[in-house]
Amino acid sequence: MVKDIDRRRLEFKKDYVYLNRNMIMDKHPNHIHKQLLNYFKQEDLHQYPDLWKTYDILSKHLGISKDRLLVTRGVEGAIKQVFDTLIFDGETVGITSPGFAMYKVYADAKNINIISVNGKYPECKITVKQIKEIVPKIKVLFLDNPKSHLPSYFTHEELFTIIEYCKEHGVIVFVDEVYVGWESESYILNIFKHKNLIIAGSFSKIAFPSIKSGWLITSKKIRKQIESLRESYELDYFACKSIEFIIDNQKYINDLKKRILDIKKKWYNELSKSKKFKVYDSKGYVLRLYSEDKATVKKAYDNLYKQKIVTGIVDDVNLVFSVTGDKKIKEIIFKEIL
Repeated sequence: MVKDIDRRRLEFKKDYVYLNRNMIMDKHPNHIHKQLLNYFKQEDLHQYPDLWKTYDILSKHLGISKDRLLVTRGVEGAIKQVFDTLIFDGETVGITSPGFAMYKVYADAKNINIISVNGKYPECKITVKQIKEIVPKIKVLFLDNPKSHLPSYFTHEELFTIIEYCKEHGVIVFVDEVYVGWESESYILNIFKHKNLIIAGSFSKIAFPSIKSGWLITSKKIRKQIESLRESYELDYFACKSIEFIIDNQKYINDLKKRILDIKKKWYNELSKSKKFKVYDSKGYVLRLYSEDKATVKKAYDNLYKQKIVTGIVDDVNLVFSVTGDKKIKEIIFKEIL
């Protein structure tokens, strides 16, 4: 039985810049837009999408056989598939906090308990020891690794230790790698070492969140369980063709990442001069400004919002936002923070 949960859809206001949604806000150049449109063929529009081709292209790109791969509606779709098929009423899952809000939404809707492992501010680092303490009490462990706005993350050696410890206790580990590929490497090539591991990823955080395309990779046995409730067509035609386009244009993606990371480095170095905030880096394109004075955080948020720049507040002590190449936005943020 699924419980009624209050949900609300966030509205995008005209002319506001949303640096709080963990998106790259710099728009793609015109030639990229035109190239993408060329992938959409008139003769395809009257047919259902060809998922066989999508699976073939994506599996080769990821270096994984198709029988270990399941295409999903972003990483969130992979999370929902796990809640729908592997976790049942009254069971308990583990998460790390701060983290993705939808874990709690799906858990509450299906009467599933949550144990949260919290990092201590200001560094927010979570240890393997902390994870081990909750493993005997849970069915599935969800790890978003790395997190969007934190510099610390579990190394491959630490992940191996966690996954093997979970295996001893019959626990499945779900690793959300949506922010991998910026300044951290994927654990995908280690998937064959584990029978209790699910790795999820997507193209959302490389400036293509609009297509909501993602995947999960796991053992053949777990994939078969999860696939039982998949839709007949996991993605629509436009998302499938966009995946082809993204994979065909890896040079553009790599250049985009380099440019954004260069911007982040410059922002980090400059904003670190702030006397109001301590600035923390991340393994992606997000910066975190920390202050124990909650009023200072709220004032900065409000002042930026009045100028139509929306940042994020985490636990009242962190101002979190994506960097951008827009010089006007940079000037406004730097003036407020410095």
